[in-house]
Amino acid sequence: MVQYHDWLPQIEKLDGVLSIPGKVAIFKISDLKDHFSGWSVLESPHKFNFQLLVRHFSGSAKFKIDMLEYDLKEPTNLIKIMAGQILMIEQMSDDFDGVVVIMSNSFVESMLVYMNNALPFNVATRSNCVKHLSNEAIDLSEMFLKAIHQVLMNQTNPHLDKVLQHVLMAIFYSSDEIRYQLENESGGYTSADALSKEFMKLVKDNFRSERQLRFYSDKLCITPRYLSRVVKECTGSSAADWIERYVVLEARALLKSTNMTIQQISDELNFPSQTFFGKYFKRRVGMSPKAYRRLG
Repeated sequence: MVQYHDWLPQIEKLDGVLSIPGKVAIFKISDLKDHFSGWSVLESPHKFNFQLLVRHFSGSAKFKIDMLEYDLKEPTNLIKIMAGQILMIEQMSDDFDGVVVIMSNSFVESMLVYMNNALPFNVATRSNCVKHLSNEAIDLSEMFLKAIHQVLMNQTNPHLDKVLQHVLMAIFYSSDEIRYQLENESGGYTSADALSKEFMKLVKDNFRSERQLRFYSDKLCITPRYLSRVVKECTGSSAADWIERYVVLEARALLKSTNMTIQQISDELNFPSQTFFGKYFKRRVGMSPKAYRRLG
């Protein structure tokens, strides 16, 4: 069984953190910057085994979630990272700050059962990982964060997790107008954009087992040449480059974030052998998987 490095036990022990052990934690980034050692690992691709929400309110940052780049130059954003997504921070200003909410998968799943698979801010989906908040959404986020903070202040309540779930559900159901605004935004896409977007979705779902461009072009009922040209025009990189990036990013994240052996990672990514995987990885990263894992 894959074991991801778990931040929750470390974070829960720190001053300034309110939590339900193993389920939910909330804290302000600036309160932990100087005495939590976990920040530095995020300079390399990293996976989490929990859901992460960040209500960003000051400073700037550049980072990637999966293969998408984000450049936050202005505050008032909501950053959402699902369990299994890959985060890598490229740059963060000294004054970057926000409130972080960590929720275990079991906590989120129990809420999904109650709420018919709908949660505030699209917490249960992997799209729209960063959203600049409107005034209405700012109000909802403030209610959301204050509710968590207020409930977690009462650590003597034996039903803390249930209380928190029901408070959050009450906020959610009382804010339909804001919720629909958040969940039903649409934008104009060209046919090329739509094709490129569908290709990226296919890659996300299949890159572990399929690295040949022909597989994706067949799924989209077009030629590999046409697919590569359209993706290049829309994203600046060829379709083959995107497939390769997903494979390498996943390999880097698994090497850094899990206890999987290199052979297991090779098998997970459907390479014919560990040796083949090692050569593939070294050609693209510049070092062997073993050396990359040892790199601090």
